[in-house]
Amino acid sequence: MTDEITQLRPARPDPEGKRPSYMPRLPWKWIGGLGLFFTLSIGTCQIRERQEVAAMKASMLKAQQTQLGPLATRYNKLVGQVYRFTMAAGQRRPERYVDPRLKLDVLGSGKGVYLRLKTRDAVDEQHIQNGGLDMQRDAIAACLGLKPVWFPELYAHGTFLEPRFTDQAKNADSVMKLRVVAEELRQRSQRDLPFVAEALNAQWFMLVLERGDNRRDAPVDAYIWDLRDDALLFSGSAQADGVLVSARIAVAGTTPGQYAAGKQSGAAQDCSIGAKLRALAGADAPISFESEPPSPRAALAAAAADAGTAAPVGDAAAP
Repeated sequence: MTDEITQLRPARPDPEGKRPSYMPRLPWKWIGGLGLFFTLSIGTCQIRERQEVAAMKASMLKAQQTQLGPLATRYNKLVGQVYRFTMAAGQRRPERYVDPRLKLDVLGSGKGVYLRLKTRDAVDEQHIQNGGLDMQRDAIAACLGLKPVWFPELYAHGTFLEPRFTDQAKNADSVMKLRVVAEELRQRSQRDLPFVAEALNAQWFMLVLERGDNRRDAPVDAYIWDLRDDALLFSGSAQADGVLVSARIAVAGTTPGQYAAGKQSGAAQDCSIGAKLRALAGADAPISFESEPPSPRAALAAAAADAGTAAPVGDAAAP
């Protein structure tokens, strides 16, 4: 038996730029094929998604334009008038003006929009929006016999009709974003559209600007415009001086209830402003008090003394 001796070969350097012979060879054909496959697959998916986004976007914009377009046009026109009138009024003090056609009683039978605002906020759209949302409802228009729509409420319901909402759909770059916009549009059309459609029948706009910190201690400027022909119907200023006159019917054998305070800063002040605006408009003369009303408890005690009876406990003296 003979042993086989492996022939030894001397080591030689590999040629420069070539792969060392001791390293395993890679399956470049498979790697290249798989890479090309994945690249084509991703590209195909992206193309399909872009096509789906484009088709969905076109469908949604078409529906929005055909179904909401006319209403959106009317809404944006009305809101634009409110901004324009408010900013113009904030730049000047009103002179008394009454259009001969103005009849407050007739105006009350139509629909309108109402806004109360600080004069300092009547500078641009953003300040008008924020200032209006900060205001609480008042009774000035109601005391004039008017039942307008509160502008901040109209604005809150109608923002989905503004151009920036359409821009969200135009700028959406994925199916998910488009679905979010479409769902919001669907929900708001069901929830807000009836209110907005009714409010857009407004024929006039009333604006009250507060010069001071509140409408009780400083004059207010009031304006009324005809929205149909952009005409000013009324302008004037009024200073609140209203008081709420308390009254109570005393029944023998019952416990007296509580009196309302003689001074009020809410509805009484608003109705005093309304009464003065009616007088400026030529409707009727305002009713006012030359002095504060007497204390209710003191008046009750005096009446009891005149009748020769004692006043009920707790009502014998003025507070």
